[in-house]
Amino acid sequence: MADFSQAAVADAMAHVEVDHPESVFGSSITPTAGALWAVIHMHHALREVGDNANPQSFFVQTNLGTTDESWTTVAQFTATDDSTIVTEAMTATEASAEVAMAVASTTDFLANDYIYIQDTTTAANSEWHQIDRIQADAFIHLTAGLVTGKDNADIIWSNAETFTMTLDLSGISRWRVIYKSEGAAAMNSAIWVRYIEVTDIE
Repeated sequence: MADFSQAAVADAMAHVEVDHPESVFGSSITPTAGALWAVIHMHHALREVGDNANPQSFFVQTNLGTTDESWTTVAQFTATDDSTIVTEAMTATEASAEVAMAVASTTDFLANDYIYIQDTTTAANSEWHQIDRIQADAFIHLTAGLVTGKDNADIIWSNAETFTMTLDLSGISRWRVIYKSEGAAAMNSAIWVRYIEVTDIE
């Protein structure tokens, strides 16, 4: 049986908050020699309350050449056309590793949903989390602790989403991810795309 090694996790697209209309182009990535697959995780959240009538999309693209710009889309992931986004300000300072987020209201937040905790001071410290359970009008409990502490200037947004795919790297010279937020009825968002390469070391 073959053994596999994994490279370090890296960004295919940096964590960024996007004001529509806008397109974000991830850098061109050359697979590591011997890499078989790239496991890609795409994180998405909306930062407005309203109707996301022009949903945003991630496009995973590959290129067979090393210098040309003949990119081909091999997968597209589209955010939900969502008009049920709710937001809630945090009401206390929470340290890193904390799982209980104090809020004044938990209305419309549901266990197992994904949320975006927006750090209003440093956007790169914002985080995606899954809700473990709700303690009505007191706490939103997370399935994993905070990476960085948050305070009562920070905001929790509902209905965040994550997408994942495994990209076959055989015969590919380069690959990238593009994010498009277009149309007057799109909403401001936040994104982060990470990946890890898997190599056969049999």
